[in-house]
Amino acid sequence: MAKSNSFFNIDMLVLSLLKVKDCYGYELVKLIKEISNGSLDIKEGTLYPVVHNLLKKEYISSRDEIVNKKIRVYYHIEPIGKEYLEQTIIEFRKNMQGVFEIIAYGEGKKDE
Repeated sequence: MAKSNSFFNIDMLVLSLLKVKDCYGYELVKLIKEISNGSLDIKEGTLYPVVHNLLKKEYISSRDEIVNKKIRVYYHIEPIGKEYLEQTIIEFRKNMQGVFEIIAYGEGKKDE
């Protein structure tokens, strides 16, 4: 997995939610905010390019359902998406461990 400057990617959040159940776009936005107790607030304008990229890579698929006379697009994680999610989580946890180690190092040093 390539290194990047972003601490985590939104792919990981979307795929983690879709691993539990199929969701439509706005539902993903609401769940991210709700489950993170408001600390993550991803806007739809940020989410949809991520979703379209996941579709393009075939990590997820979509299906249309009619709800209240409107078409709603539901997203579903595919097996290759689950594999990508597992790799992403491993990399994220490794990065988190590095951050905690740096914080612990800084806390161990006294002001000189």
